[in-house]
Amino acid sequence: MRRLIACLFALALAGCATPSNNYDPLESINRPLYTLNKGIDKVALRPLAQTWTTVTPEPVQKGVHNFFENIYDLFAIPAAALQGKFEDAGNGLGRVLLNTTVGLAGLFDVATELEIPKSDEDFGQTLGYWGVPSGPYLMLPGLGPKTVRDSVDSAIYFAAGPTTYLNPESARYVFIGVNAMDKRAQLLPFDKTLAEQYDEYAFVRDTYLQRRWFKVHDGNPPYPLPMGNDDPDGKDPAPAAPKKEQGSQPVKPADPAKPSVKARAEQP
Repeated sequence: MRRLIACLFALALAGCATPSNNYDPLESINRPLYTLNKGIDKVALRPLAQTWTTVTPEPVQKGVHNFFENIYDLFAIPAAALQGKFEDAGNGLGRVLLNTTVGLAGLFDVATELEIPKSDEDFGQTLGYWGVPSGPYLMLPGLGPKTVRDSVDSAIYFAAGPTTYLNPESARYVFIGVNAMDKRAQLLPFDKTLAEQYDEYAFVRDTYLQRRWFKVHDGNPPYPLPMGNDDPDGKDPAPAAPKKEQGSQPVKPADPAKPSVKARAEQP
């Protein structure tokens, strides 16, 4: 959930969106799906979230949110370990153990009170760490913005998460509904910012891609993500060659045949 809040917080800080984008060759499909998601939000999710935040005591809201965050923490453990971030994985394991036991199934965030750092890793970032390209941008019905690479993370969550194993089946639907309501409630403060954008779709898309680029590189990307329309295949264009100045030697570009794993793939 924190990742979604941070995404829309980034929206509040972003400038005007540019409709053309390297990573969106499926824009003609994605835009109608964004409109569909907006319609679902207008008639169902947003009113439900507004009612939830209005009538539900804040401690109850917080407990529900903590419960779902504890589940996300569980999935962040292997995602961090597969990137060699064993300290993050260890902290994540400690958080899950504490919050699941002392925190009563995650309803209370005891780990944060004890200042145990929270990992925000996921399997999309893990694939990016090992050089897997992001692929095209996708707007998924009911799920929102993704890339092909990040969709793997969602698939793993749905395959291994509680919705696969909860019984009876009605409990799964309750779990999905409450989770969606909690996510939407966290985003209510950003509705006005989104509504003020000239092109909401492009605003959400560009901010999502920039944020994923930022996170794959652990907050220190080699350069801002170039998102012009010169490459429709979801691959970043190579940085422009430096201009040769009079009296100076041209800078030799890096050998593209020897990428560094640490540098990750140049993908969001």
